[in-house]
Amino acid sequence: MQTYLLSLSKSYIASYTGLSKLCWRGFILSLIESTFMGVYYFLSIYFIETLHFSITISGMIISCYGIGAIIGGILGGKLSDKISPAIISAFSLLSQGIAYLVLAKLKLTILLMGDVFIIGIATYGFITSNYLWVLNQCNNDETDRLKAINILATTSNLGIGLAALIISEVAHFGFQYIFLTSGSVMLLLSCYLFICETNLIIPKVPRQKDITHSENQIHELAISKENKIITLLVLLSVFFVGSIVTQLGSTYAIYIQESFPQLGIKGVSILFALNSFLVVLIGTPLGDSLKKQNKILMVGVGGFLIGLGMFMLIFSFSFMFALIACLIYTAGEIIFFCMAQLVCYQKGHQKKKGHSLGLYRMVYASSRVIGPAAGGFIYPRFGANLIWYLSGFIGLLCLVFCNYFKKYD
Repeated sequence: MQTYLLSLSKSYIASYTGLSKLCWRGFILSLIESTFMGVYYFLSIYFIETLHFSITISGMIISCYGIGAIIGGILGGKLSDKISPAIISAFSLLSQGIAYLVLAKLKLTILLMGDVFIIGIATYGFITSNYLWVLNQCNNDETDRLKAINILATTSNLGIGLAALIISEVAHFGFQYIFLTSGSVMLLLSCYLFICETNLIIPKVPRQKDITHSENQIHELAISKENKIITLLVLLSVFFVGSIVTQLGSTYAIYIQESFPQLGIKGVSILFALNSFLVVLIGTPLGDSLKKQNKILMVGVGGFLIGLGMFMLIFSFSFMFALIACLIYTAGEIIFFCMAQLVCYQKGHQKKKGHSLGLYRMVYASSRVIGPAAGGFIYPRFGANLIWYLSGFIGLLCLVFCNYFKKYD
């Protein structure tokens, strides 16, 4: 038993080792940024309780973040290809910092909408460029890239969890102080990146001199067609599966409260905490353990598990069953998002990796706008079960199509 635990511990530690110091610099930036960006999840409380806006007005303002995120994902990727991921990360952090500092002073709805819109662009611009920069430090090693994506997801979830804990303790000082602190930290991070930018520029990929121009063109055309098919498949999966995931912040929470009234909001908090805890604890080891598996097929498996976890809510007659469904959903979430991002990066053109990651971010941000709206329309008219049926069906379709196209991996 002791030998098994020792071996398990070594495997767990190994899933976090082997990457360069530059990669870890990107991980630390991700952790700090996500921690201080986490105040976004409390903006509705600020708008309603501090500024005394209605729920409708608050929702309109926050929706501007989603629109900004759609633009920020693709814009951050394209600019990273043309300039440098490090520079785009620095400008994104600078924009976030200024936007949070200004947020502490704004009172007019239209100005708040514009400011939150900028935060959305800057946040997704940073996430896209930072992911690209870290992945470009992995020396064309697919295993390292998969590990890097998992660690980035872990640091992001850990940062958001820390933000929730910190804000719950300091909220009594007022949101203005929280905005000022977040903005100041973002500005310091941007200054750090601007100063260090010369050390963060991605080395140019050496050209292959042993392949003639015509041979190279034929080879690229053959691969490009397959890559476009797979990229389109994965992006469609990200949109529809992402629409399932976004139910967590809308219909899922309502359904759990209505299904287990004796627990109230505590039941929702337990499930959310379990999800975040599992992503932080096993996200990287689980993703690393699948490095030898077919990546396209794993996208399908992850999507299927997410859909299955939501579908199981139909039969959640006890809270224990809801916990099991959460475990299945979380495993799918870990597998799906790390593999989907890796496939998008790998299948992207050598000079357009940022564009590929930007498309991924843009599509996922779009699902965050469409998903809650669709769920909000279906829930009161047809009931929650239809949402869970559709979730299971989407997950199954994702698995079927990814299994068919796995030959292109």
